[in-house]
Amino acid sequence: MSAWRVIITDSESMTGVAPVCARQSDVDGPHAIPGTPWGTDDSGVYDCCPGPHIETWSVPAAAALAALLTAADAELCS
Repeated sequence: MSAWRVIITDSESMTGVAPVCARQSDVDGPHAIPGTPWGTDDSGVYDCCPGPHIETWSVPAAAALAALLTAADAELCS
């Protein structure tokens, strides 16, 4: 199953969509934010994160697209 998430883009808003990173929940990895109650940065993009990163220019559209791609089990072409 492929999961997609909403990300912060260069617009500094939650208007982007990207695949969930394999290291997303790694509390010792690049997504880690020590000392925070949530533990990891779910909306950030790091060197370990796969592309594509899609800009929608809309917070609601990004959430809807991430949900649609996840429900469709959309994957990257190899």
